[in-house]
Amino acid sequence: MLFRSLSYCAVYFRKYFPSALLCTIQFSEDFKPTEKLWNKTFYTTQNDIPLSEQIFSYMGEEGVVSCFFTAWQPSEKAFPKEHELAWKQIKMSVLKSRNVLATRSFFAKRWVKNTMKFFIALKNINILKKGSSPIIVCASGPSLKTSLSFLSKYRDRYFLIAVSSALYPLVENNIIPDLCISTDGGYWAKHHLAHALVNNTEIPIALSPESACFSKILQSSKIIPLSYGDGISESFIYDQHTPSMPAYRNGTVSGTAAQFALSATDGNVFFCGLDLAPVNGYAHTQPNELEIFNMKSDNRLHTLETRIYPSTRPSASLNIYRSWFATSNFEGRLFRLSDNYKYRNKLGAIEDVNWDFFDNNTQDSSKSKPEFYQSEYDRGIKERYIQIKKTIDLNIKKAEWIREAVPADYIVYERSLGMDSEESAAKKVQSDMQTFYKDIMRVFPKEGEI
Repeated sequence: MLFRSLSYCAVYFRKYFPSALLCTIQFSEDFKPTEKLWNKTFYTTQNDIPLSEQIFSYMGEEGVVSCFFTAWQPSEKAFPKEHELAWKQIKMSVLKSRNVLATRSFFAKRWVKNTMKFFIALKNINILKKGSSPIIVCASGPSLKTSLSFLSKYRDRYFLIAVSSALYPLVENNIIPDLCISTDGGYWAKHHLAHALVNNTEIPIALSPESACFSKILQSSKIIPLSYGDGISESFIYDQHTPSMPAYRNGTVSGTAAQFALSATDGNVFFCGLDLAPVNGYAHTQPNELEIFNMKSDNRLHTLETRIYPSTRPSASLNIYRSWFATSNFEGRLFRLSDNYKYRNKLGAIEDVNWDFFDNNTQDSSKSKPEFYQSEYDRGIKERYIQIKKTIDLNIKKAEWIREAVPADYIVYERSLGMDSEESAAKKVQSDMQTFYKDIMRVFPKEGEI
């Protein structure tokens, strides 16, 4: 529940709604000493991050659409402009949450199918043992280009993690990562992996089960399964007794990579290519697999300039990712590294440093790099199909699976409990889950084809 009111009301709200998450939007910072009365306090006076993004970041899409918003009339009359701004921002957060839920509903089947294919093809599982050396994580923002020569120069000093979109430019410059990480479940995401990994099968991949990846790569490369600790993919990891490493679910692979890198070393983590801002020109350091594909359609009527123009404009998704990095606590261990690149933004407490800083702080050769250890996972294809089918049958009716498979419908059902609409909402969930089940089962071959 989200209220806009003075803090003395929180005590009474807590009494009548003991299980509710109570938040407030304050129009003045004069009431900061009473913040502890609320689960969360938002301020319209803090304009570095839009209020809508603050609400969404804290509550998530399910929390926002399940929230009850109400106004406090005395505040409305005393702060009319702030009141109007707050409601506009609340509307933006609700619309965004609705869109995210629609996206989740649309892609849920694909993500589960990816997970099933992951466990069908998985062969060479590895686990990473924590080290103490510095780790460099490479994203594919334009600033990465300034660091390519330095990445080569200091290659023996650090453990290198490449997010999937940065893999191609690194390999093309003879910089072979120690690890690639990918978490995107979309069709095009696997093409970032294809060119480099088909020709460099020695590069291990940290991969969430719902990520898109070609079966050939899953069968030939070292795979570190990533476990988010929740969702449908976690049921498969648990039921299949699959060795895995914990990971942080994030809207961008860079966020997951940041947390993973921090957990893999006691040392510092440096990020190259983490621009998270509009750019003039290509949004990614070249070469880029999707750019190579898209450029084939360029012509005099649909020009390169027209195609890349959106990357020059502010982006809602970039705002979300930038907000997450700017507001997260990395305990002073995460730095943004470049050759004095002029970024268009700051990332909160993340310090921007250059390669002289890196050189001066990484000369201790006694630091150990993270190491890979192979884990046994030897099952025949028929046994894999049997185990996967068993996992589906055990979980398909559980609330956690239903929430992941048909999130919007499930939220409507939860909000209708005890109301006249409960029966119809339950039937809608049941019908959609039957369709969901039939669709994902198409991954299995027909009888006699195994």
